[in-house]
Amino acid sequence: MTKQQFFTKAEEISRKAQVMDGLHGYFSSSASRLHHCCNLFNLFSENLGDVLEIGPFYGYTPFLLRQNSSRYTVLEGDDPAVYPLKPLYDEAAIQLSFVDFFEMFGPTHNASHKLAEADSSYDTILCWETMEHFNFNPVKFVRELQRVLKPSGQVCITVPNRGSLQSIYSLLSGRNQSTIVNSYFTFEDYVSNGKKAFYGFHWREYTPKELASLFNQAGFEVIVCKTFTAFQDHAQLNFTRKVARIFVRAASNFLNRFGSHVYLVASKR
Repeated sequence: MTKQQFFTKAEEISRKAQVMDGLHGYFSSSASRLHHCCNLFNLFSENLGDVLEIGPFYGYTPFLLRQNSSRYTVLEGDDPAVYPLKPLYDEAAIQLSFVDFFEMFGPTHNASHKLAEADSSYDTILCWETMEHFNFNPVKFVRELQRVLKPSGQVCITVPNRGSLQSIYSLLSGRNQSTIVNSYFTFEDYVSNGKKAFYGFHWREYTPKELASLFNQAGFEVIVCKTFTAFQDHAQLNFTRKVARIFVRAASNFLNRFGSHVYLVASKR
């Protein structure tokens, strides 16, 4: 699937969901990165079998990859923001379940630390830019991915790189740090699934070494864990930002561990 086909299909879905002037903006700013990830994982050209995707939000990837799968299941946070996609999931024969991962894996009295899926039930597990939103110990979650993956299956994970050039610059310069704290106050009273909770914060990002170690110790055989560099799509960039992006991309290609995002492919050991 070309990038233009990827964009066009997503816009069709957005119009049907009637979010073209709203949350489709998430996809619009992330489309190039999402398309690049699909190519990194060879998702357009392979038979994906039974697929489990966790937290796609408005990436539209379940709809775009459905034709390459025999069965597709989505686990999504129970947030009103994604409700417009519910009828489209039904129409595409995609099984959608709303899951509160904070209650399931967090330090709560009723935490089961267990997904509802059966053992060895998926050929492909996708979890893209979701794990950084977890505010709990991720070990049980990763062990559950290992449990529900078939022996011949693979997990494909992406997260923002904690050690990226952008992150290092922000840490040293103080750029955007007050904005992050301000967002905590902005969403202080946000309600999701009947409780005051907002799932959009980044609580824990990972370096390639950290992510590989997490999955390796949880029972996976890590096939590849590297970085790539991608930026938010903007209609117009000033000269300074264009030059900065050229520099960051070149430096990240030369020093791979400093790329903006980490991607991992792992199989069941």
